[in-house]
Amino acid sequence: MASAQGGIPRVGVIVNPIAGMGGTVALHGTDGDAPARARALGALPGSEERMRRTLTVLRREHPGSLEVVAADGVMGADSVRASGLIVSTTVEIASGCTTAEDTRSAARAMCDAGVDLVLFAGGDGTAADIVGMLGTSIALLGAPSGVKMHSGVFARTPERAGEIAAEYLRAGDRRSTEETEVLDVRAGEHDISNIGVARVPRTTAGVQGPKVARADSTSADIRALGAQIAASMLPGTTYILGPGTTVGSILSALGLEGTRNGFDIVVDGAIVTRDASEGALFSHLSAHPNSFLVLGVVGGQGFLLGRGNQQISPRVLALIDDANIVIVAAQNKVDALQPPMLHVDLGRAEPHIALQGYRRVRTSPTRSTVLRIAN
Repeated sequence: MASAQGGIPRVGVIVNPIAGMGGTVALHGTDGDAPARARALGALPGSEERMRRTLTVLRREHPGSLEVVAADGVMGADSVRASGLIVSTTVEIASGCTTAEDTRSAARAMCDAGVDLVLFAGGDGTAADIVGMLGTSIALLGAPSGVKMHSGVFARTPERAGEIAAEYLRAGDRRSTEETEVLDVRAGEHDISNIGVARVPRTTAGVQGPKVARADSTSADIRALGAQIAASMLPGTTYILGPGTTVGSILSALGLEGTRNGFDIVVDGAIVTRDASEGALFSHLSAHPNSFLVLGVVGGQGFLLGRGNQQISPRVLALIDDANIVIVAAQNKVDALQPPMLHVDLGRAEPHIALQGYRRVRTSPTRSTVLRIAN
């Protein structure tokens, strides 16, 4: 159920405190034993801080009365209080636990509490857990905080999540929603699967679309572009090749088998480091100036960084010259972008200076387009 029309808006808050920890250390998620492995590799959690940023904007943009139902402690209430909002109702969770069942239990409790909107910090797995409990009965909106974020339930930034939430809650009986796909990579698989359908606030901009099917890696344009870039690689120069089928065409042209979902360090036609972590990238680039970074575009979303490729951190990006960042994309991915813009999410509020304004996107050996990066 939802709050009565004209009553005080009620928002639920759920934080997956381990979401995103596997990103910088190239674990590609936080399923199973990944959180323990991520901690051992020095990864730090960031989802609580991202939810705090979301709620800080919500508090600013919705200065009126607001009831907040939050999961206890690190799973929500701590972020609410850090933002300056007041927790009206606390949903208890098992002490010290941050399991999927905790998320599902919190979602059930928020449904019973009649919240108008569930705000969550996490990734695709967290979204799938919540939707498994709520279905389309309650509107859902994610503050992007995970490693995998292919679903259409996430705002493009934590701040935008706060703005959208405030706009939606202020609308009262004029609130409008739309359905979107919840996607995830199932355990033991590489391809994205449709997990379910969620309902999100309808807004003119700010909620990312679901990731679309990958480009056909056998297309002539992609093969030719990969071959051209491979042939133009300078001897003794480092090339950081990102995930995606378009960038993967470069590896194919070199006769190399790289990682499907991460970054490979290539020098003189050989892989120096496969599936490199943020630390490995920083260490290598610190010793090898004038390196190149080749990035693909997430189909349907337009993200260059911040969706499954958190290994490129601000400090790593700072070691790469602006002119040495190469963006490639299949033409069908560019055509599908609505609006035709690119996005970057480096985990902080301010954009990186090298990834602002307009950038060239290569779509074939002879064609390119120019798109604006909208942070």
